Amino acid sequence: MHMKTRTGLTLKRAGGLTGLAGTLTLAAALLTSQAVAAGGNPNFEGLLSALSPTGFMSSPVAYDISGGPVTVDFDVVATNLTNSSHTITLNFSAHHILTYNGVNVSDGQPGQPGITFNGPAGTVQAVIPGTQQFKDTWSPQGTQTISLTYTLDACGYYQLDVWAPFKSASRDRATLGSGFIRVLGCDATPTPTPTLTPTPSPTGGVGGATPTPTGGVGGATPTPTGGVQAITTSTPSTGAGSGWLMLGAALVLAGVGMIAVGKRGHRANI
Repeated sequence: MHMKTRTGLTLKRAGGLTGLAGTLTLAAALLTSQAVAAGGNPNFEGLLSALSPTGFMSSPVAYDISGGPVTVDFDVVATNLTNSSHTITLNFSAHHILTYNGVNVSDGQPGQPGITFNGPAGTVQAVIPGTQQFKDTWSPQGTQTISLTYTLDACGYYQLDVWAPFKSASRDRATLGSGFIRVLGCDATPTPTPTLTPTPSPTGGVGGATPTPTGGVGGATPTPTGGVQAITTSTPSTGAGSGWLMLGAALVLAGVGMIAVGKRGHRANI
C-alpha cells in the first residue's frame, strides 16, 4: 500500500513539472513570435524611440482577399528623446517580397506554414508604387501615435516600413518601424503585379500621400534608393514558432494526464 501511494504522488509531481514545462514553452513561443514579427527603432537618429508597430497580423498569419481587398492598419508609437520640439517628415512604403533564399515566394506560399520574418536578410524585394509621405510634430519628451493604413489586393509577402531619407556611408534611410505581412486568397492563376491603394489615416498629424518621398530628418531631401533597411537583419525563421507551440501543448496535455493517473492511483489505495 505504501509503495502504490508513493507511485501516485510521484506521478502527480512529474505531471505538474511536465505541465509547467509545457506552459513555459508555450509562453516562450508566443513571446518569440511577437518579438520577430515587427520592429521599432529605439534610437531613430537620436530623436525618437519607437515601439514595435501594432494593429496588423504578422506573417505567417495571413490576410484573406478571396472576398476582396483588405486594409492593413499600421500603428507606431514614438517618443521624443530630446528636450526640444521636432517636426519630422516620414514615409510609409510597402515592398513585395519576391524571393527568399532564392526561392520564389511572391504568391505568399498558399498551403504552406509560411515564413516568420525578423528582417530582410535573404529576400529580394520590389517597391510598390504609392509611397505615402507625411509630417508629424513631437513636443519635448512627448509621445505620438502614428496611425496608417494600406490596402492590398494581391497575394504575397510584404514588408511595411515607416522611414525617412538619411544619407550615410552605409545606408540611405533611417527606419522608424517595420513589419511583415502575408496575403492569401488568390485563385490558382499566376499572381499579378500588386496594385496598392494607399489610404493614410490623419491621426497625430499624419498628412496626405505623395508618390515620391522628398522629406527627411533635419530637412534633408535625398531621394531614397536601394532596398529596405529594417530594424533587424538576422536570418528569418521558417515556421519554428509553430513547432514550439505544438511541443508546449503536448507537454501540457501530458502533464494533465499524469496528474489524473496519479490521483486515481492514490484514491484506489487509501
